[in-house]
Amino acid sequence: MEIKQFIRTPLWMTLFALTIVAAIFLPRSSLTDLSVVPGLVYFMMVMSLLFSIYGAEIARMEINNHAEEHLFVTPKYALYHRSKLLYWLTLSAAIYFLFYITVMAYIGITYNNITKSDILDSLLYTVLCWFIPFFYSIILGYLVYRSLPGIYSYLIMIFLWFLTMPYNSMLGFIPQTLGGWLINGDPNIILIFSSNPLESLEINKGYYFQRAFMFLLLISAYTLVMYQRDRTKRNLAIATMVISLLIPTLSPYVPYITGSDTLGQAVFHYNDEIQLNTGYKVNQYTFHLNHGESNHYFRYTVDMDIESQSDQISLALLEDFQVLSASLNERPIVPTRLGNVVQLELPERIGTLHLEVETRTYQAIGPTTLQLIATSAWYPMNPLEAMDPYSQGVKEKYEIYWDSAKPNRILSNLAHPSENLWTGVAFGPTVLMGEFEQDDHIVFPSYVTLDSIQKIKQWVEEHIQNNNKKYNVSVKLPPNIYFVTTFANTNESMQANPDEAYLNPKGYSIDDILRLFYPQKKGER
Repeated sequence: MEIKQFIRTPLWMTLFALTIVAAIFLPRSSLTDLSVVPGLVYFMMVMSLLFSIYGAEIARMEINNHAEEHLFVTPKYALYHRSKLLYWLTLSAAIYFLFYITVMAYIGITYNNITKSDILDSLLYTVLCWFIPFFYSIILGYLVYRSLPGIYSYLIMIFLWFLTMPYNSMLGFIPQTLGGWLINGDPNIILIFSSNPLESLEINKGYYFQRAFMFLLLISAYTLVMYQRDRTKRNLAIATMVISLLIPTLSPYVPYITGSDTLGQAVFHYNDEIQLNTGYKVNQYTFHLNHGESNHYFRYTVDMDIESQSDQISLALLEDFQVLSASLNERPIVPTRLGNVVQLELPERIGTLHLEVETRTYQAIGPTTLQLIATSAWYPMNPLEAMDPYSQGVKEKYEIYWDSAKPNRILSNLAHPSENLWTGVAFGPTVLMGEFEQDDHIVFPSYVTLDSIQKIKQWVEEHIQNNNKKYNVSVKLPPNIYFVTTFANTNESMQANPDEAYLNPKGYSIDDILRLFYPQKKGER
C-alpha cells in the first residue's frame, strides 16, 4: 500500500531525483574519485531533510484519514507498524543505492579511476553516513508529526534536523561530547577536511556504537508512540530507551574526533628560563605501544637504557603527552612538567628509565590512524635533539612492540622482522598508520597524487641548490622523504634529520628550508 502510494505521488520521486542530479552537476569539477564522497555532505543533508518531511507527510495523511482507527480493529494491526518500518528501510535503501550508483557511475565514466578498494571503503562509509541517516530521518519526521500534529511540527522537525545533521558539528552549537552522539551523519566532517584528512572515509568503532544508540532510541520512541494502548510494549520501549541512553556513557569508543581544525607547531619550543640538563645519552629505547581506537587516545611504555653525567636530566616531550609514572631501576621518580620539558631527579646515574605515557589530545593520532615521526617529541628525547634534529640528531637503537589491534596498515623507518615488532638503529622512530603509499624513498598519503608530491620535492631541491650557491655550501635533502600532516602548513611545516625529511603534503615554507638546513646563515638572509 505504501509503495503504491509513493508511486502515485510523483512529487517525491521528482524531489529525490533532482537532489541526486544536483549532487552530481553542481560539484562535478570536484568529483574526481570516490575519496571525495564525504564532500557531498550538503546534498546528503538535503536528502535527509526530504526524508524527514516525507515521514511527516505520511503521519499527516494517516491522521487526516483516521487510519489508526480503521486499522486497530484488524487482526494484523501490530504487523502493519512493523511492516511500515520495513517499507521505510526499503525506500531508504533504494534511494541511497540510486544516489551512490549515480555518483560512482559519473566518476567511473568521466575519470575511469575506480578501484575495488575505493568501492569497499566508500560503500561502508556511505552505508553508515548516508543510508542509515536516511532511514532514521523518516522515523524522526514521522514521530514529530504524530506527537505534535500541525504546522509547528514541521518547524520542530527542521530544528531537530539542524541539530542532528553534520552541519551542527561544523558550527558547534552542541558540545562535541554530546553532539557527536546525536549527529545523524559524519560527526567529523570538519576535521577530515582540515587537521585529520587521513580519517576521511575511515569508519571507527565508535560509529557502530553511535548508530546502535540512535537505532534503539528511535525504535523505542516509535514503539511508545504507536502502541500507546499496549502496556507491555510501552514498558519494553521505556526499558529499551533507558538502555540506549547508557550507551554514550558506557561505550569504550566514541564516534567523534575532538580538537581544532588546525594542527600544532612542528618545532620544539620551551621557556628560556628553564634550566636544561642534557648531559646524558640513551643507548636503547624499548617501546610497547597501545592504540586506543577512540578519539586521540594513545598509550605507551618506554624503557630507556640511560647514562647520565648528573643527578637531574631534562626530557623533551610534547605537552599533549602526559607522564603517568616514572622509575629508574624500579625506583619511583616524581616527574616535573614544565611545558614541553619533563625534569627528572635520578636516584642513580646509570640504569633503565621506565616511563608510562598517555595522550588523549595529540591530533596526529586518530581512532584509525596515527603519525608519529622521528623528529617530533612524541617520545622522550634529548631537548638538544628535539630543537635541532638535523644537526644534533643521534642514532640510537629502537625496539617497538605493538600491543593492540591495528585498524590500518603500519609503515615505519625501522625494520619489521615480525608482525608486531619493529627494530633498528635510527635518528628516531617513525610509525605511520593509515592509507599511505610508498614510491621508492618517498612515503605519502593516498589522498594526494604522486605527481603533486614529486613537484613539492623538486621545488625543495631547487631551493636548496640555489641556497648552496648563495652560501657556498653543499647541503643535501635527506634521502628519505615523508609527507605527513603532523604539523601545520605554516612557517613551521617541515622537519628533518640527516636520514629523513618530513614535509606537509599541502606545501612548504621557504623559511623552513633556511631554518632547517642553513641555521648558521641566519644573519645573512
